[in-house]
Amino acid sequence: MVSEVSRRLDGLPLAIELAAARVRVMSPTEVADRLDRGRLLRLGSRGALPHHQSLEATIDWSYRLLSEPEKALFARLSVFTGGFDLGGAHGVCGEPGDAEDDTLDLLAGLVDKSLVTVRSSGARSRYGVLETLRAFGRERLREAGADDAVGRAHARYFAALAGELGRALHGPDERAWVERTLPDYDNLRTAFERAVADRDVDTALALVTSVSELVHLRVGYEWARWAERALELVDGDHPLRVAAIGAAARGAWNRGEFAGARALAEGAGGVAPSRGTARIAYPGDVLADVALYEGDAATALRHYEAEVRRARAEGDPIRLVWTLYYVAVCRAVLRTPEQGMPAARESVEVAATTGNPTALSMAHYALGLVLKKSDPERARARIDEAAELAASVRNFWWHGIALMEAAATRAVHADPAAGAAALAVVLDHWDRVGDWTQQWLNLRYVVRLLVRLGADEDALVLHHALVAAGKPTPLDARRLDRVAAALGADVSAAAARRGSALTGPGAVALARARLAVWARVGSPGSASTLVGGG
Repeated sequence: MVSEVSRRLDGLPLAIELAAARVRVMSPTEVADRLDRGRLLRLGSRGALPHHQSLEATIDWSYRLLSEPEKALFARLSVFTGGFDLGGAHGVCGEPGDAEDDTLDLLAGLVDKSLVTVRSSGARSRYGVLETLRAFGRERLREAGADDAVGRAHARYFAALAGELGRALHGPDERAWVERTLPDYDNLRTAFERAVADRDVDTALALVTSVSELVHLRVGYEWARWAERALELVDGDHPLRVAAIGAAARGAWNRGEFAGARALAEGAGGVAPSRGTARIAYPGDVLADVALYEGDAATALRHYEAEVRRARAEGDPIRLVWTLYYVAVCRAVLRTPEQGMPAARESVEVAATTGNPTALSMAHYALGLVLKKSDPERARARIDEAAELAASVRNFWWHGIALMEAAATRAVHADPAAGAAALAVVLDHWDRVGDWTQQWLNLRYVVRLLVRLGADEDALVLHHALVAAGKPTPLDARRLDRVAAALGADVSAAAARRGSALTGPGAVALARARLAVWARVGSPGSASTLVGGG
């Protein structure tokens, strides 16, 4: 907490000195709380030198040198969290009737007077206000009775920006919009919290349904909790309710909470959201994906084939790529990849018409998946292309999916050492993301590799960890009998006990340790030195 207080005081020596004076009489947590309430700036000791008596007096001296329009802008800028760009400064804080250049002139004056910093420059400059100065600005805003009005203007601005973002993420300019809006993640959160506090259901739902792809695919699954909270505000029907349900359900699915995902998705009553909804926010898709990951690919296939027909009828190319991709995935899971080839090829053709990197990534992945058994080299090339496309727009989810499939393909069809190293990278990826649905799938791929390497005991332990977690396992009855016979009854029983007792993190730790060894050894011919280890 001490380091946190120092960080929030921007490393300013005088501010830290004043905070240290209070640490003598209260805990660092209490000091941080007083910072939140803007009180830290008044911590000067009466016996201190005049220029040390109050940091607020030092800031106030600079503030009083500002013109009235500069003072007004400075106070309003305190509403931003994590910085802002010129568009945000003007859209939230500009005077009615002023042009953006007028706001820029005032902003430049604040930069010249060191009250605003230029945080980055390049295609789109961003600005910031040091936390100590921002606390002072919030006080001025409250004194003027304008904090609520400016806070609501901030929420409206970012809801409108989110609407533009949601549309742009489906077009050829996806990368530019990701680079523009990701730095405003803290502002999006602040806008949502304001909407919830005001019980502004329209703004809250607009935010969660428009930013879901940005946040879900590039930051994490916090947005799904936002969607759940926004749904609590809905009294009756709302045009964005179904998309919000889909967003909440998708987050539960990613966290591996299939029962919760199913319950949320069923709340949509079978209704599909409107065209243009975020790819990940269709409740029906979540139900199909729960079925798919629980081993019922036939049910998922029926859903996605129907959705392909709907997407064609509605002339929605982004939705068509998504649904064709899933038809190919389901066919691969059903071990009829040749029947998924037409869908995969069409997905590539349709994606090319959109110019959308995420759509192109999905399409290349789909084609690679159905080529995996018949032409592993071409499959790996397609999947690697999918990974590069996803990475180009900072799409960690699709990047991770492509990395995982490429690793699994290498583990089966190429150098096992390279496959082991690649699967370990994927373990770390999903660990960082917190996606247990994909992590359990990755563990299945690890089991397959361990069997190929002859590390039967480790494979059996992870098999039982999957079974205990209620997840499908790659070891069917025939393979399980072969492994058990090779190990013997006592070793097999011990492996079953170990695996059944493993938590998810424990299974990941075991897999990571074994993959690290095999990444060094790599040759199936060396397996005899390691079988049964650990």
